[in-house]
Amino acid sequence: MYYINKIVGFLVSPIGGAIAGGVLAFLCAKRGHRRAAKWIGWITVAWLWLWMTPIMTWVVGVPLEREFLVDGRVPVVETFPDADAIVLLGGSMGIETNMSSYAEMATSADRVWQAVRLYKAEKADKIIATGDYAKDTTLPLLKDFGVGEESVSFVDARTTEEEAKGVLELFSRVEVERWRSGGVKESDSPTHPLTHSPTSRPKVLLVTSAWHMKRARLMFKKYAPGIEVVCAPADFENTFMARKTPFFKAILPDPNVFYLNSVAFHEWVGIVGYSIFR
Repeated sequence: MYYINKIVGFLVSPIGGAIAGGVLAFLCAKRGHRRAAKWIGWITVAWLWLWMTPIMTWVVGVPLEREFLVDGRVPVVETFPDADAIVLLGGSMGIETNMSSYAEMATSADRVWQAVRLYKAEKADKIIATGDYAKDTTLPLLKDFGVGEESVSFVDARTTEEEAKGVLELFSRVEVERWRSGGVKESDSPTHPLTHSPTSRPKVLLVTSAWHMKRARLMFKKYAPGIEVVCAPADFENTFMARKTPFFKAILPDPNVFYLNSVAFHEWVGIVGYSIFR
């Protein structure tokens, strides 16, 4: 299912649509349908151009992040409540070259910064880092920021769904161990370790990129219902890009904007798909 989702996601993405248009135009030309090939070619170019402009950032990117701003600004960590743990989604940043003794920062680095800010503000004394190879790529950066290894737990996961399930399983395991060690009275023992009473629901500060937060929240609501989630997003990339772009440049193509818009499109596909098939 993981690879099927990846393939389908690519096919319906802006770049996937452009490749499909190019192939269709080529086939039409080979069959002698030059007029159709010409129109399909121009539509494909226009499609790519549109997704490379900040105009589309305002349409698909900014709405993903808007609700997490406070009076138009990124909330400071001091405004977040205390929690049982800080959940750092996708903190593995995707870089592990074995070429350096130091942490290598990539697109998810701002998430790690945010988690450390919350940790140092004493909002929680535990960080749960998720993602592929999180221990190899995120832990060195957390340690550089002064977080002790004993304060970090890891959940191996490839998707947001797997991350939510993994975090729930981790909390369930900890709660069972606490009950067995005598931390919970037998009369309070739950049928499910996380749902025996509203007051015992664990609370987490969920850290991920602002553009990913809507979908992440949906996944936790579905696959980790026993956990109370407080959104603490990082890197409002779409909003920053849209606000810094002058109006006269809004129709000019930019490869960096194309990346942001493609990611935002992927998020909306996931949100809509979840809403339809849940």
